[in-house]
Formats: sequence, C-alpha cells, structure tokens
Amino acid sequence: MPLKILIADDNKDLADSYRAILEDRGHEVTITNNGFDCQRIYKQYTKQPDGQVKQYFDAVILDQKMMGMDGVETAKAIQGVFPKQKIIFITGYGNDLLQKLHQLSEHASVLNKPISAQALFTEVEGFAVTKFREAAKSRMARP
Repeated sequence: MPLKILIADDNKDLADSYRAILEDRGHEVTITNNGFDCQRIYKQYTKQPDGQVKQYFDAVILDQKMMGMDGVETAKAIQGVFPKQKIIFITGYGNDLLQKLHQLSEHASVLNKPISAQALFTEVEGFAVTKFREAAKSRMARP
C-alpha cells in the first residue's frame, strides 16, 4: 500500500536520500526545504474547497533545525490543521527535541541521525500497519 509522505529538511542531500529510499518502496514523496513551505503544502493538500479538512499525507518527516521555522513549530502548525497527523522527526538534536514533544499530540516520534534505511521503513511503514489495524477494529466495533 503506497503511502503519501511529506518531508521538510534543509539538507537537500538528506531529503533526496529519504525520497529515493521511500520511492524505491513505492511511496509517493513530496519534499520541501523549510518549515514554512512544508506547512503551506500541507494545508494546500488537506484543506478542501468547502473548508473541511481531509487527511492527505500518511506521514510528515521533519528535521528539527531548519532556517526560519523549526521542526516543532512546523509540527504544531500541521497538527493545528489535523491533530492526528503522524509526525516523524529525524534529527541530530533528539535529546533537546524530546523535551519539547509535550507540545505536540501523541502522534509524534523521534529518530536520531544517523538513521538506517530499515529504521526509516519501520517508522514510516509500521505506522501504516497500525493505522490499518485501528481502522479495521473501528469498522468491526460498529453495530
């Protein structure tokens, strides 16, 4: 099941690496190089013409340290639009970031750089399996 993933990282080489790894697995990836563009693109895809919000991206991958708007600020803006949006931070500042996670919903996680391709797959694709199982349980619980 291909996933739609939005990435914001000011390091073009890293962002391109994440894209290549994820696209090789069949996923659709959109890249931005800062938090402002990430937030703009996120809103563009999720807000409907009638004002309703519809989830578009399965996961948003953010770097914490970016020019202008850092990862936590970007995540807060995104979760302000859709509170259940899965956010994955890939950062070299994980210990500092962990202290700020309380500002976000429980749908945020942190991977410390450097990461392996397997760690990226597990975090991104593992969430999709969890999401699928939750939806199946919800359908089964209905009368």
